[in-house]
Amino acid sequence: MRFPHFALTEICGLAADLTVTCLLIFYLGVDPLSARLPGAAAGVATSWRLNHANGGAPATLSVFLVNAVTLTARVVGVGLFMLLQWRNPLVQPLIPLAFSAFAALLLALYGYRRLQKQQLDRD
Repeated sequence: MRFPHFALTEICGLAADLTVTCLLIFYLGVDPLSARLPGAAAGVATSWRLNHANGGAPATLSVFLVNAVTLTARVVGVGLFMLLQWRNPLVQPLIPLAFSAFAALLLALYGYRRLQKQQLDRD
């Protein structure tokens, strides 16, 4: 899988994550801290499904490691959101949500780039 393909699947996964989380928070009135977990699960499932449907990773990159990069970035994003929301309860949930999603995207892209570089160094 090339880097632009991975970036697009991560962006789609984060869009699904943000959509589900915003629907739970703003339309159903669920607490932001508890609404983040179903949103993150939907985002990870979307990313994994798009990666699998579009051919997955080539033989040079392990599918397990690519999925681990996605999962690690999403867990860090959820943790960052919970930390920001817990420390600043008066802030609208959309601000920490956007910040944590952007941080998760950057972490996923960095992790994937490092995974590619590690594989090239090994060859």
